Amino acid sequence: MTLSLPSRRVVLIAGTVLLAITIAVGAPWLSPTRGVERAWAGSLAALADNKLDDFATYLDPNYHDGFGLDREGALTLAKSIRGHFILCTITREGAELVLDPSKQSATSRAIIRLGGQGSPVASAAIQASASSNTPTLFRWRRGSWKPWDWKLIAVDNTDAARGLSQLQRELGSFGAGLP
Repeated sequence: MTLSLPSRRVVLIAGTVLLAITIAVGAPWLSPTRGVERAWAGSLAALADNKLDDFATYLDPNYHDGFGLDREGALTLAKSIRGHFILCTITREGAELVLDPSKQSATSRAIIRLGGQGSPVASAAIQASASSNTPTLFRWRRGSWKPWDWKLIAVDNTDAARGLSQLQRELGSFGAGLP
């Protein structure tokens, strides 16, 4: 029994078809828009799953936010608040993403809802997120030529900033506190 090899023409056609399929399937994954969407979802999932080392990889070294925190302060606050949750879910409502024409920066916005179970601090955070209809603004910067290399440079939400300062005051009156 002898097997004959396919002709050069058949190999070239098959290779071309395979290459076209690979490009058609892979090209959307290389889109900067998809990169920001994945970074946004990944950062929220890391917080919800209490993987703060993973969350830290999404923060730009020059991160700052509307709460007056830098990168280290934001990580400390995230650890402190997330530590009050036994179970945590984070969802986005009304999510929208705007990519800068240069494809080097982007802005995403959504109403963030917390869910789960935990201490009274966790319950207060869940209640505050349920009662707020103010969208949270996330600012992103592309870290390199790679379409998936997006870093969070700022977060702003005036309602959340007010709620956080109120929570810090209340906890301070009990001798506990948040950073």
